[in-house]
Amino acid sequence: MRTHIPARLLMLTAAGVAFVGVGLGGATGQAADPFVAGQRSTRSVTIGATDAGRAVEHAAALSRALGLPAGAGTVQRLDDRFEHRTYDEVVSRDRAGRAVALARFGTDDRVVMALALGWRRSSAKAVSRAVAADRAAAFARASRVAVAGLPAVSPVSSGWSIRWTRVASGAPVLGDGVRVLLWPDGAFHGLAVSERPLAEAPDRRIAAAKAERIAERTAAARYGTKASGLSVGLSRLAWVAPNDAWNAAAPDAPGGTLRLAWVVTLRTDGALAERLRGLQVWVDAGDGSVVGGDVME
Repeated sequence: MRTHIPARLLMLTAAGVAFVGVGLGGATGQAADPFVAGQRSTRSVTIGATDAGRAVEHAAALSRALGLPAGAGTVQRLDDRFEHRTYDEVVSRDRAGRAVALARFGTDDRVVMALALGWRRSSAKAVSRAVAADRAAAFARASRVAVAGLPAVSPVSSGWSIRWTRVASGAPVLGDGVRVLLWPDGAFHGLAVSERPLAEAPDRRIAAAKAERIAERTAAARYGTKASGLSVGLSRLAWVAPNDAWNAAAPDAPGGTLRLAWVVTLRTDGALAERLRGLQVWVDAGDGSVVGGDVME
């Protein structure tokens, strides 16, 4: 299983392509049964009139703050069983019925995502990396999303990507943080926020060397003699969502509560290198149990 990055962060990379088909499931109940691989992960559930009206009002205010296209908003509540989250999605449409903007809010009213749909053409000069970072921070503040520190700023095909990684107890939270997309001229394109629950950090942490030995034994149990071509490349502490990479009996969806773990990366050589670039084994920083990982093909 590959490292899970919340879909709302990945969606921005596709600039709205992933919007197509979201929430088309037929269920309308509130049941939160577990996600099963092969099923649709997101489905529509019942939303009351008061909550729906509040979501539309929030979306209109957010659109004004970010300069998103105005339009009539329709709302639905979505249950995402893969990400263990329920949110309200508001799609704004212009007079021709075209979807022009999308906003998502948690049931606590906090912004989860905002996105301008469609392509934007502009003759304005492209902004610099520094200006892009400043504008992204301003857009985050306008959305009432807190950001701090220096972000990672990268050019992308649609303009600029600016990202603040979440850090807790001195370790990065893999997949969590704030990401802003800007058009080349610095205009707003998209915003995504991920802040999942964290387990308590362990009072005592196992040493990196012990975690590496556990990782090597775990890989050897699966790959047998071929594991002789594995070697430890890097070990670092990070918060991870437990997954089924090393335990087929684990749930299909990543865990909803993240745990502090040693992320041990194993380099491949020999026969394994022909089909794998590397492996990750996630070892709980407290009790030493294997909670997940990644297979890099």
